[in-house]
Amino acid sequence: MDLWSVGERKHSMDYEINTVDMNDEFKVCPSCGYKDGFHSMFRKEGTAVQWLFICPSCHKVFDIGFTV
Repeated sequence: MDLWSVGERKHSMDYEINTVDMNDEFKVCPSCGYKDGFHSMFRKEGTAVQWLFICPSCHKVFDIGFTV
């Protein structure tokens, strides 16, 4: 479980990250079939920042290998 803080408050994140091999595009959720794209989230991993994608329908989190 990851913790992040805003001011004095701490928040916990409890989610599974699903790894996906992207072909030409990543628009359709491989879990529920939602077809209109994803929300973005960022997660610090050492010195890199992972760019993760959240399905607005089923809320699963996906990693397609992007870092910033």
